[in-house]
Amino acid sequence: SSLGYSSTTACEGGLKCPWGNAWFCNVGGGESKPDYSNCKIGDILYSDMTCNSDVVASKTSIGVIFDVTNGLAVAKDEFSNLPWSGDGKDVPGAPNYSSTTLAQGDWWGFDNTKAMYEADTTGENFQIIQTALQYNTKGTEQGQWYIPAMGELKTISDNKDVINAAMSKIGTTKLSGNYWSSTEQNSSKGYLISIGGNISSTSKFGRNKLRPIINFINKNKIEFSFVFGGEKTCEVGDILYSDKKCYLGGMLAGKTPIGVVFDAENRKAIALESSERMSWSTELSDVSGISNITDMEKAKQDFNGKANTAAIKAKNSNLSKYPAAKYAYDYTTPGTNEGDWYLPALGEMYMVYTNKDFLNYTLPLVGKNAMLSSNHWSSSEYSSKSAWDLHLSDGSTTFKGNTGFTKIKLQYYVRPVLAF
Repeated sequence: SSLGYSSTTACEGGLKCPWGNAWFCNVGGGESKPDYSNCKIGDILYSDMTCNSDVVASKTSIGVIFDVTNGLAVAKDEFSNLPWSGDGKDVPGAPNYSSTTLAQGDWWGFDNTKAMYEADTTGENFQIIQTALQYNTKGTEQGQWYIPAMGELKTISDNKDVINAAMSKIGTTKLSGNYWSSTEQNSSKGYLISIGGNISSTSKFGRNKLRPIINFINKNKIEFSFVFGGEKTCEVGDILYSDKKCYLGGMLAGKTPIGVVFDAENRKAIALESSERMSWSTELSDVSGISNITDMEKAKQDFNGKANTAAIKAKNSNLSKYPAAKYAYDYTTPGTNEGDWYLPALGEMYMVYTNKDFLNYTLPLVGKNAMLSSNHWSSSEYSSKSAWDLHLSDGSTTFKGNTGFTKIKLQYYVRPVLAF
């Protein structure tokens, strides 16, 4: 009954609930109700909640009908490059579906979307929720559009030809590629569909498209109130701004991002961009003040990048012989000075690797590319000839032991770190 199926008896022109024997009846209060009896899949939905198979010049199109029985339409607008989630947590109140077969039985997109919002009312970790709930058109309100469940999305996919024909008529983007559903597999994966193709589950950090849907008969609404801009305790994946603070919400207008937090406990952030490739040094000698570490697991326990960089500078005051350290030491952003940023130790770089998904979720939000899946220098030394690097694709090192002049010969990227 909360969905509008409040009548226990059939009524002329009414809509039967697909579950049970309740009916939605277009009567009461003398209010004029649109007649949906002639609507069909592929019809254009207009802002006055009427449908037509043709373009009506005097009306505003807002979507295309894909389910007449349940009164559902897909938006004419779509959004790209959206992650499902940024925190890798399960959504309380939304069921998990262990297989694609079971996922197709999920028709509760409205409830899923509401549960996602209730799990994080700031919208901070669910960018897809911010996008869906804040979407509206002429004749609709924010909160009435929601993320389709997999059953709803599969129906859209199955009817892509007639839907895309209507999208062409109203001059908007046709359905193609991968679209998120609001259906979860587990805490780390959500379901998506390749339009006209397969259903699959994938990491919630992945970026895919979104087409909101609406119940054009009931126009149910999720009441929401995102709170943006409030100061918060910095967590892994948060944007660090030039005032050395983190805030609720996505990218905030009027504030300058300078990094992304990768170590919340010790308050460390990675720079928004990497350098070009460069050598570690132009000479082969030990840096006093940096211990030589020949065991990789022990090198991963080196978190003293700030001290290592200072030791390199003490050896060569203008850092002319140490390009990697010089790039990091000279790197500045609004609110920071020369020497605030440094060349991270191997332990810090390995922490960047383990939190790479969180960082790659955030970087596009501030207009930057994802982390380069390539070798980056650390400030940790192996010997006078070699220093430790880390490959961000798999957390490995290409270090081959004390053979070759690896500090000079190898050209790797540098990603400065800031302790804030």
